Amino acid sequence: MRLFFVLSLALVCAVDIPIAHAQGSFTVDQAVELAIKQNHRLRAATSDSLAARAAVTSAKAAANPEIVFVPAITGPAGSDTELLIQQPLEINGARSARTRVAEAQRAAVDAAGGVELRSLVLRVKSAYYELLRARNGVDVARTQLGSAREFDQLTRKQVEAGARPGIDQIQTGIEVARAHQVVFAAERRQSTLEADLNTLMGRDPGATIAALTVVTVPQAPSPVKALLAQALASRPEIAVEAANRDMFLAQGQQARAEGRIDIVPQFRVGRVTGGKVEDAGIGVGISLPLFDFGSRRGRVSQAAHSAQAQSERIAAVSAETERDVILAAHRLETALAEIASYQSGILDSTKQLLDASRTGFREGRTSIIAVLEAQRVNGAVQTGYSDALVDAALAQAQLEFATGTISPKLLTLAATNGAAQ
Repeated sequence: MRLFFVLSLALVCAVDIPIAHAQGSFTVDQAVELAIKQNHRLRAATSDSLAARAAVTSAKAAANPEIVFVPAITGPAGSDTELLIQQPLEINGARSARTRVAEAQRAAVDAAGGVELRSLVLRVKSAYYELLRARNGVDVARTQLGSAREFDQLTRKQVEAGARPGIDQIQTGIEVARAHQVVFAAERRQSTLEADLNTLMGRDPGATIAALTVVTVPQAPSPVKALLAQALASRPEIAVEAANRDMFLAQGQQARAEGRIDIVPQFRVGRVTGGKVEDAGIGVGISLPLFDFGSRRGRVSQAAHSAQAQSERIAAVSAETERDVILAAHRLETALAEIASYQSGILDSTKQLLDASRTGFREGRTSIIAVLEAQRVNGAVQTGYSDALVDAALAQAQLEFATGTISPKLLTLAATNGAAQ
C-alpha cells in the first residue's frame, strides 16, 4: 500500500472535537471520510505522486547507451566507422544531481498532496459545523414560533373574556408573523448549507443529511510556543517551498556537472560486410565540455536566484503559519471564555425568567410585552451558547489546520482510495 502524502508531516494525530455520538447521527468524522473517498483532487494527487516516483526511478538509471550505425553506401571511403556503441559513465556527477532534482520534485508533490488533504478536511469540518449552527437556529426559531402561537391563542381567549385589551392580540399576532419569517429564513440557510456539505462529500446537493452530533466543549489549546513549534515542523506548505528550493539547488548542481569531464567507453567497428565485423576495437572517449557560450552559466545563475526566491517564500509561509496558529488559538480561547460565561448562570437565569413570565401572564400579572421580551432574551441566550460551541469547534478545526495536524488514518484513507482508482 502506497502512502503518497508525506507521513513525516503527520507528527501528531488530530485531536478531534469531543462529540457525543447519538445513535443514528452523522458525525463530522464520517463527513470527512466520505469527502476524502469522493474527492477527485486527492485522486489526482495520488497519480501525481506515482508519476513523481517514476521520475525518481528514471533519474537514478544510468544514461542510455548510444548506438550509431553509418553504412558505407559509396564504398570503403563512405565512412571509416560503420558502427559505434558508446556508454556515458556520468562520473561528473550529472546522474546524482539529476536524481536529487527528481527526489526534490517528488517531495514537493507529496507535500502538495498533504496541503490538498488538510484543506479538504478544514472545508468539510467548517461546512459541517456551520450546518450544525444553522440547524440549531432552525430549532430555536421553531420553538419561538410554537411559543408565539401558544401565547397568541391564550391572549385571544383572555381578550374574548375581557381580561386583556385588544392591543395585546395585535401584538401577539405580529409576533407570530415575525416568528414565521425567522423560521423561513433559518430553513433557507439550512438548505443552502446542506447543499454545500453534500457537494463537498460528492453527493447530490439535495440529499438528506441525518441528524448531526452535538458538539461539547473542547479542551483548551496547548501553549502557543508548543503549537508554533509543531506547525513549523509539520505544515506541508512549508515543505512544498523547501522541496522546490532543494530542486533549484540540485538543478544548479546538475548544470555544473555538465561542465565537468566525463568518460565514455566505446566499441567501434570499421566495417560490417556480409555479417562479418572488420576493424573492431574498444576505445575510451573523453568528453571535454571546454566551451560555454553562456547557456550553462545562465542555468547555474537562474537556479541560484530561484533557490534564493524559495528561501524568501519559506520565510513568508513560516510567518503566515505563525499568524494562523496565533489567530486560531486566540479564537479557541475566546470561544471557550464565552462558553464559560454562558455556563456561569446566565442560561439558567434566562430560563427561570421566561418560566416566571409565562406563569405571570397566565395568571394575569405580567404584560404581553414582558413575556415576549423574556422569550426573545431566552432565545438569544440559547442561540448565543449554541453559537459559542460551534465557534469553538470551528476554532479547533482551524487550529488543527494551522499546526499541520492530520491523523494517519486520514492519510491512509486518502492514499488507499486514490491508489484504488
